[in-house]
Amino acid sequence: MRFKKIGVTLAASALVATAVVVAGGGAAFASSRTSKASKGGISVLYTNNYVFDTDALAAAWWKSIANQWKAADPSTKLTLLGTGGTDVDEMNKAAILFRSATQTPCVIQLPTTYVGQFAGSGYLASLNSYVNGSSAPAFWTGFPAGVKAMSTIGGKVYAVNAGNNDSGLVYNKVMLEKAGIKMPWDPKNWADIITAAKAVHKVDPKVYALWIGAGVGAGPTNILQGIGNLIYGSTNPEMITSSGKWVVNSPGLTAALKFYQTVFKDGLGAPTSELFPSDSVGNPPQLMEKGKLAISLGSNWYTGDWLPGSGAAWPAAAKDVGIAPIPTENGQAPDVATTLGGWAFAITNACQNKAAAWKFITLAESPSNQLSTAIGAGFVPPDTSVGAQSSFVKSSLYQLQFSQYAADGISLPNSTNFPVYARALNTVTGDFAQNPDSETVASALSTISSLVSEQLGSSSVVTIKKK
Repeated sequence: MRFKKIGVTLAASALVATAVVVAGGGAAFASSRTSKASKGGISVLYTNNYVFDTDALAAAWWKSIANQWKAADPSTKLTLLGTGGTDVDEMNKAAILFRSATQTPCVIQLPTTYVGQFAGSGYLASLNSYVNGSSAPAFWTGFPAGVKAMSTIGGKVYAVNAGNNDSGLVYNKVMLEKAGIKMPWDPKNWADIITAAKAVHKVDPKVYALWIGAGVGAGPTNILQGIGNLIYGSTNPEMITSSGKWVVNSPGLTAALKFYQTVFKDGLGAPTSELFPSDSVGNPPQLMEKGKLAISLGSNWYTGDWLPGSGAAWPAAAKDVGIAPIPTENGQAPDVATTLGGWAFAITNACQNKAAAWKFITLAESPSNQLSTAIGAGFVPPDTSVGAQSSFVKSSLYQLQFSQYAADGISLPNSTNFPVYARALNTVTGDFAQNPDSETVASALSTISSLVSEQLGSSSVVTIKKK
């Protein structure tokens, strides 16, 4: 699943989108400059080449949705606004459209890490009236509490998850065996990860022993698929306190930064040329397929990229790739650590036909559509009953294991100010990757505190001392 990348800065970059209008006898092309929130119909902004494993799968899924909509509500015009590029590009496009109520789509498909930001800016409508009480649809009742909470802010639900991602350690068995690591690899703590990476590096210094996201290019996804997993697996597994203060210094954050320091100072990580581009988190499957990467702190969508016809088709992956849960810092309970994030559907405040917009979301969230999304994109389905279906479990490598890891998953903070904190964390991880011999944990902690305090105020941060 090419979900992988979630940006943080909504730049006003000019993008070209393809707008597909579904009405009458089928699909026709129309200008994206037409009114998108009109009473006569609804429009949906989505990524047409990023969520699914291939463009063909995306096209087939959205064509199916269009046909289902036509059968369910032929009198309401559906305009599908597919946009290319990364998730960052789609969110830039959304930010531009939000400037005008007449240009704003009714429904937006977005990464969960943007929900807080857009909701805090007043762009998203509360969905409480649709999901609370006896009127709650069946799919919503099948969501675990943690999944529901991912897009709930201040007691208001602003988006409905369509598929989730969690993390694990994905590794090349051949490369680890060559380094003397016994299979199956089952690291019990962070030290075991470093030990294995060092063994690989000693045998072949030219390969990247361990991939862990660093730098600001990929935005919050580098938290989702990088340092966030370490923070949540530390002895202080929190980024924000219950009182809403951002943790800028704690034993757990210190331990996570020390891990980064070790990885890059010892030459175990990937180079900045691989880590810093905005689409960097999509690189590990290709690098592993090419024999350039041994271990990745990676995501459940990786294995879908190795299927026939995908971006890094790799038939041998079925026998050459293994996975293990990310262990906690010292092996303390619950033994497994992972972030949880994904993609969701939201209704905009500008939409004049919210009832139809909700009808569309309900259609997209039907069990069959959740299943086809999960299989085509490599997601963990938000509804646990869908995730238990055999067709999903058999759809790709290790789907069952990643679904099990998700049970211990913790979602990233959904605060509107999370992008500020995420950028601070990404800045210092990038510093370790770029200046491994000079960057220190102390300076990294100071940088995080300064960056967050400067933008949100000194009262917004907190230091948690060792007990």
